Amino acid sequence: MSKSFVLPNPAKSQEKYGFVFGIAFAVIMVVLLPLMIMDKGLFIYFGDFVSQQLMFYFHANEVVHNGGLLGWDWGTDLGSSFIGSYAFYLTGSPFFWLSCILPKTLVLYAIPWLLALKHAVAAVTAYAYIRRFVQNKDAAVIGALLYSFSGFQIYNIFFNHFQDVTAFFPLMLLAMEECVNNNRRGWFAASVALMAIINYFFFAGQVVFLILYFFVRVNCRDFRIDMKKLAALGMEAVIGVAIAGVVLAPAAMAVMSNSRVSQMLFGKDMVLYGDKTRIVRIIQSFFMIPDAPSRPNLFDSDYGKWSSIGGYLPLFSMAGVITFMGQKKRHWATLLIWICIACAMIPFLNSAFYMFNGSYYARWFYMPLLIMAMMTARALDDKTMKWKTGVAASVGVLIVLLLISFLPTKDKQDNTEFFKFASNYPYFLIELGVTLLGWIGLYFLYSRRKAGKPIFKQAVWLTTAACVACTMTMVYFGKYIGKDGKEYFEKGLNGINNIGISYENDDDDYFRLDISKNRDNYPMFWSLSCMRCFQSVVDPSIMDFYSSIGITRDVASRAELSSYTLRGLFSVKYYFDEIKENMKDLDLPGFVYDHDEVGYKVYRNEYFIPMGFTYDTYVLDEDMKDEKNEVKERSLIKSLVLDEKQAAKYKDIITDADGEHPNTKEEYLAECEKHQAECCEGFDYDSKHFATKITLDQPKLVFFSVPYESGWSATVNGKPVEIEKVSYGFMAIRCEAGENQIHFGYELPGLKLGFFVTLGGIALFVLYMLCSKKLFSVKYGTQTKFYDYAPVSGIRAARAYTDYLSQAYQPKAAAQPDEPEAAETEPTEVPAAEEKGDDQTDGTSE
Repeated sequence: MSKSFVLPNPAKSQEKYGFVFGIAFAVIMVVLLPLMIMDKGLFIYFGDFVSQQLMFYFHANEVVHNGGLLGWDWGTDLGSSFIGSYAFYLTGSPFFWLSCILPKTLVLYAIPWLLALKHAVAAVTAYAYIRRFVQNKDAAVIGALLYSFSGFQIYNIFFNHFQDVTAFFPLMLLAMEECVNNNRRGWFAASVALMAIINYFFFAGQVVFLILYFFVRVNCRDFRIDMKKLAALGMEAVIGVAIAGVVLAPAAMAVMSNSRVSQMLFGKDMVLYGDKTRIVRIIQSFFMIPDAPSRPNLFDSDYGKWSSIGGYLPLFSMAGVITFMGQKKRHWATLLIWICIACAMIPFLNSAFYMFNGSYYARWFYMPLLIMAMMTARALDDKTMKWKTGVAASVGVLIVLLLISFLPTKDKQDNTEFFKFASNYPYFLIELGVTLLGWIGLYFLYSRRKAGKPIFKQAVWLTTAACVACTMTMVYFGKYIGKDGKEYFEKGLNGINNIGISYENDDDDYFRLDISKNRDNYPMFWSLSCMRCFQSVVDPSIMDFYSSIGITRDVASRAELSSYTLRGLFSVKYYFDEIKENMKDLDLPGFVYDHDEVGYKVYRNEYFIPMGFTYDTYVLDEDMKDEKNEVKERSLIKSLVLDEKQAAKYKDIITDADGEHPNTKEEYLAECEKHQAECCEGFDYDSKHFATKITLDQPKLVFFSVPYESGWSATVNGKPVEIEKVSYGFMAIRCEAGENQIHFGYELPGLKLGFFVTLGGIALFVLYMLCSKKLFSVKYGTQTKFYDYAPVSGIRAARAYTDYLSQAYQPKAAAQPDEPEAAETEPTEVPAAEEKGDDQTDGTSE
C-alpha cells in the first residue's frame, strides 16, 4: 500500500494561480471574441440569455444607480420588491456589483468579459481545492480547467448567473478542510456567508452537499476532526448564515409563497422519474458534450429541457473518474460520488438539494463535478493508476450512444426512417466528433505515459484545446439557433436611445406597455413597465392573481390577447406589435394604430385608465370560485373581488353586483369609460412610494393594480388607512368625499429583521474570532496538502519524506517509491504533521 505523506515545507515554490486564471480567461475569450466582433462588442446568445440575462443586468444597473436597491421595482412585471425578484439572479453576485461601476449604456458590453472572469475565478478556486489532494501542479491546473469548463459550466452559459455560484463554491470545501485540519477560524463562516448571499437557491443544495462531504470525510485519517472542531464548524455555519441575513430574510419572504416552491413529490414520483429519457440523458451528458439548453437531441423530451443536465469533462470524459473509482474503492471521494449517483437517479434524493421541491433540476451537479475533476487530476498524477478500464468503459458508452442514434424511427405517415433518432442529427455528429477528438488526445497522453515520457505540459495544452473545442461547440450552436444580432439591435437595444415613448414625454405620469410574443423583457431596455414579463421570481400576489383566473404563471406573465380585460385593469396604454411580413391588424378592444417605432407598430389605448380608479360594485370571492375563468376575468373591470369580511366592512360604500358581468367587448369598453371618469390625477412614484390624488362625490374604494405586499402602508390626507387585498392580489383603500391626497409608502419586508440578524452575525463573528484560541485551544497548523500516492511527475516529494523521517525518527526510515518513468519533477509544498503508521492512507475511509 502506498504510504501517505504530509511533508515539511521545503523552499516554497510558486503556485500556478496566475497561470490557471489566465488560461481559463483566455479560453472563454477565444470562443467569444469572433461572436463579439460579429455583434459589435456584445455577446448575443440565445434563449434565457437574451430574454433575461442581458435585460436583467441592464435593468438592475439602472435600479441600483437610481437608488432602488432596497425598494419597489416598477419595471419588473406589475411590480415587485427588487431584492425579492433579483436575489436569485444578481444582487448577491460580486460580478454584478463590479459591473455597477459602469453606466447602464456600457454594462451589456461587459457581459462577455464578466463571463470570462467568472470562469477564471472558478478555475482558480478549483485549483486551490484540488492542489490539496494532487501533488503535481500541472495536474491540478488540468483538474481546475475540467471543473471550470465541465459540461455543467458550458451548458449554463445560457444561465449566466449560475456561473457566479460555481466560481466560488470550491472555497466552501477548502474552508471546511482548513477549519478541521489547520484550525483556521473564520474562513468557513466567511465562505458560508458568501455563498448564501450569492444565491439562496443554490445555497440550499450546498448545505446538503457539505453534510454529505463531512460524513464521508469524517473517518479519513487526513481529516482530523474532534468535538472542538465539530463545534467550531457548527458555530461558523450558523454565524455565516446569520451574516447573510440581510439578503436571506427579504428573499425568503418574497419566494416562500411562490407556487413553484411549494410543489412536492408523492408516491411513485418519489422513486421513479416520469420522463423515461431522464436517466439516459444524465448518463449521456457525462460521457459526451451535453445537449444545448431547451434542445434535448439524442433523447428528445418535453421535460427537463432547462434543467442543467451536464457533466462532461473535456478531453478525459469519465475515464479518469472510472479509473479512480475502480482502483480506490474505499477512498472518500469514491464513496461520495456513489452517493451522488444515487441522488441523481432517485427523484426524492435529487429533490433534497432543493428543499424537496417537486420540480426537476440538475443544478447541483457542479458540486460532484469538482470532486470528479480532482479524481481525474489525481488519477493522472498517480503512477499506480491503470487507465485501461476507465478508457474502455468511456469509449464503450460512446459507441452505445452512436449505435442508438442509428435506430430506425417512424414519421407522421408511419414510414420507417433512418438517421432521424436524434432531433438534430448533424449537431449530434458534431458533438460526437468533438468528443472523439478528445479521445485521440487522451490516447496520445496514454501512449506517452505508458512509454515513460513526460506528459504534463502536453496534457495542460491538450486540456486547454479541448476546453476551447467543447465550449465552442456548445456556444456556436446556441448562437446558430438564437436571435440574429442585427434584429436584437433593431428591436431591442435600439430603443435604449431612440424610443419616443417615455414617462418624461407622455401626457400620463405612469402607464404600462404590452408587447408581442417572443419579445419578453425588451421594455426593460427602454425603462418602461410592461405587463408581459419573463421573470421566475416575482411578487407572490402576481402568482396568486393569475392562478385565480386560470392563466398559467410559472416563469413568465404572458396573458393572451383574448384576455383583453387585463389591459384595462393594468393601465396598459401602448401595445408594441412586432412588424412582420403579412401581419394582421391588432385585435385588441380600445387600441388604435398610432405610429411605427424601432421595428414595431405601436397601438395606443383610447380607453386607457390611469392608475387608481374607483368601483361601485363587488363580487364575493367565494361566489366566483365556481364561475368559468373567462367570467372571473371579465368581471374584474366592473367589480372588485372581496371576501365576506371586506364586503361587510364596506357595505356602506359599495354594493353587490348581483351576478352582472360584462359579456361583450362593448360592455368592457363602457366600463373603461366609467373608470376614466373617476380616477386619480397624476402619479408620482419611486422605489419607496407612490402618491396621487382623487376627488370624489361620495366615499368609495380606490383600486390600484399594484401587487399587494405587507411592505406597503398608506395614508389619505395624512391619516393612516388600511390597505385591502382585493381582486385576487391587488390593493384598494377607502377614500372619502372631496379631495383625497393619497400616499403609499414601501418598506422592504424582512429588511429590518435581516439587518439585525446580520449585525448579530457580525458581532458573533468578531466575538468568536477573539475567543477562538481560548474556546477551542486553537493552534494554527500549516498542513495545506495531503498526498497518499507516489506521483508520475517525480520523486522529490518522496525524497523529502525520507529526509524528514531520517532526521526526526532515526534510525527509522521510510520506504521510497520506485524511480518514476517521467522526467518532470517539482518540489512538493506540504508542511509537517503528526506521524502516521505504515498502514494509514489519508484518503481512505474506514
